[in-house]
This record gives sequence, C-alpha cells and structure tokens, in this order.
Amino acid sequence: MSEALRTLQQRFLAGVTTDDADAEALIVDDPRVGATKRLGIYRNNYRASLTGVLADHFERLHAYLGDEQFDTIALAYLAAHPSTTRNLRYYGDMLPGFLTQHFPNDAELAEIAALDWALRHAFDAADAVPLDAERVGALGDGWIEAPLALHPSARLLPMHHNSAAIWSALSAAEPPPKVASLDCPVTVLVWRNGLQPQFRSLTAEEAETFAAIEAGANFAGVSARMIEVLGEAAAMETLAAWLGQWLADCVLVPAGQPLAVT
Repeated sequence: MSEALRTLQQRFLAGVTTDDADAEALIVDDPRVGATKRLGIYRNNYRASLTGVLADHFERLHAYLGDEQFDTIALAYLAAHPSTTRNLRYYGDMLPGFLTQHFPNDAELAEIAALDWALRHAFDAADAVPLDAERVGALGDGWIEAPLALHPSARLLPMHHNSAAIWSALSAAEPPPKVASLDCPVTVLVWRNGLQPQFRSLTAEEAETFAAIEAGANFAGVSARMIEVLGEAAAMETLAAWLGQWLADCVLVPAGQPLAVT
C-alpha cells in the first residue's frame, strides 16, 4: 500500500470515527446528497454498528438500563474508546472501567457490565484439560505439591452490591431487585464448565484461596493456610468439600499446562 493511500484512508477513518470535518473534502459533493450528509451517513452507520455490538456483549446491562439510556452510554463510550481491533468480539473490554469512572454513584452498572464481559470471555476463552478425580488419583500424593492454576476461562470479580442477583433476575426475564450495597463485599467466580459459562458467589475464605491458586499456590500451601485460619479438623472438612466441588466444576488445572483454542 502506498503512503498516499494509507494517509487518505486514515483521514477518511478519522472523519467517520470522529467529528473531523476535514474529511468532507474526500467525499463527492453534489446537489442531491452533499458531502456533509454523505459523511454523516457513514458516521451514523459506524456508531449504530458498534452500539449494537455493545448491546450484544452487555446484554444484561442493556436490559437493566433500557434502550435509551444504554445507547446514550454506548455512544459516550464509543467517543472515548473508538474501536482499535478488527475483531469486534473484543470491543467493549474497557466499558466496566468507563462506567466506574463516569457513574461512581451507580456502581452496580460497572459490576453488571463486568459480569456480562466475564461470562462472554468464559464462553470462548482458551481451553485446558481440567483436574478431575481421575487425574488427581493418577497423580498420587505428589499432586498436592504441584502448582495449580485456575482454568483459563475463570475470573474473580469483586462485588460491593447485589449485582449478581440483579443479573440473574434479568437473565430470567424477571423484575430485578432494588440495588443494594452489601454489608460485606463478595467475590464472584466466573468460569466455563464444559461449554457452559457460569458463575457463583464465594465465601471470603474460598475467594482468598482462589486468589492464592491464581497466584500459583499448590494444594499443600492452601491446606497449610486454612489450618492456620480454621484449625486442622475444620480446615480438612472445608477443604474436602471445596475440592470435591472444584473438581466437579472443572475449575482447576495444573499450572503451566499448554492451552488450546476452543
């Protein structure tokens, strides 16, 4: 591609993605449809397309806000964060942070958006062979010393409001509960089990344990910490229940395992 053509394309793109009027000089002007109107058509199509992408990526947030409010926010986000990727699957990754910055008094918006995005990520995240009871048995006692990791689809989301309950109600096409601050913040685990993205709230202890695993802890280290916190008997009972659920949920993988595209 010649440098002149690249410059021309960049000028036209700037005219479409912003309100740069200089791009009008690149558009054919005639009495029927002038350059200003032609460029406006391109801009409207661009904005409508990306607003639709955001509505799809943040389906529950869209349902929570309604068309008018969501479109207003989407257009503001688009102005602040034009698309820079050819794959629209990844457009919108900064929306939760954008909502945190611009709507600090409506913090549930960012949390609902973060849950929408994490579930979308979980659906097509890379795959890895999870630990299950059979694999743990095959590894023998040595498995407790091996570094662990969360499945590539997993995300830990802090929640300070009942945003997960709001999301669930919207997903079930039910009236969402009134937004409320939680007495104690919770962490929500989002992951994919098989082909199904899902999430659940964690206790403070389980959330701290998952954070340690995310940092590369092994089961021996996790056990030692839990014994310090709960005492040996209670820790062993808790860990046994957790491990059974983690293996059934397919949320643990050996650290360093090669990933595969789903």
